Amino acid sequence: MSLEDFLDKLEKDEKAKKRLAEIITSDYDTRLALINAVLRDVATRQELVEAKNELKSYIDEKISEVNVRIDGLGNSLNKRIDDINKRVDDLNSLVRASLVAIVITLATTILVPLILKFLP
Repeated sequence: MSLEDFLDKLEKDEKAKKRLAEIITSDYDTRLALINAVLRDVATRQELVEAKNELKSYIDEKISEVNVRIDGLGNSLNKRIDDINKRVDDLNSLVRASLVAIVITLATTILVPLILKFLP
């Protein structure tokens, strides 16, 4: 039987896998070596705290950037609104002036013939 065949059979046999694990972990030095090998891949509490702080800093930085962009858009929007208000005011003045001109034209059109009719 080849080593590959042995491993295939071991992989399929749950009882044999548990027995092998017990054999490996029953020896103190082997168990210690296994624990040390696993611990190299486990994050410490300090590493998790540092990662959390880095992530928090990154998120805060991105939020600040978004806030700056929103403020910039708000300022741009306010400027556009002010420009539209100015245009509306200009249009309002033009409409008022046109209305006054129309009223004067109507008044003179009606009043001049009446005045000429009653004057000798």
